Amino acid sequence: MPAPTPSEFIPYLSITDATKAVAFYTDVFGVAPYLLLNMPDGRVMHCEFRFGNTRFFLSEELPEHGGTPSPSRLNATTIAIHLYVDDCDTMIETMKDNGATVLMDPTDMFWGERFGRVRDPFGHEWGIATQLREISPDEIHAAAQKMLEEMSE
Repeated sequence: MPAPTPSEFIPYLSITDATKAVAFYTDVFGVAPYLLLNMPDGRVMHCEFRFGNTRFFLSEELPEHGGTPSPSRLNATTIAIHLYVDDCDTMIETMKDNGATVLMDPTDMFWGERFGRVRDPFGHEWGIATQLREISPDEIHAAAQKMLEEMSE
């Protein structure tokens, strides 16, 4: 029997001080949480954001309930979230204005996107991109090969 086909991929962010994160994401994405559930002590148990066809979840770490450690606790992250927007320059500036650290300024990339990277105030890294043009996998491979050859000269 073949494996079932996934229908949606939803990032679930574990965050230290998720209440502040809810405010940050509300401000930078311009949308209020679709769903926000708090623990009796006020910590965020579950939050869901929706914009366009995109959703993502977040919660406080909640180690006492087996929650995933946050980047703040690990002092590192093992994943980057790639987000497409209409204008990556404006989104990166908005995130920076709200406390994110710019890791890479927006740049036109060989794979047909304008792309930059930020680390939000909670340690999660975001690749922010705007598609400039559609490029075939063969064209991307050739452009990557050319770039690597130029780097080695």
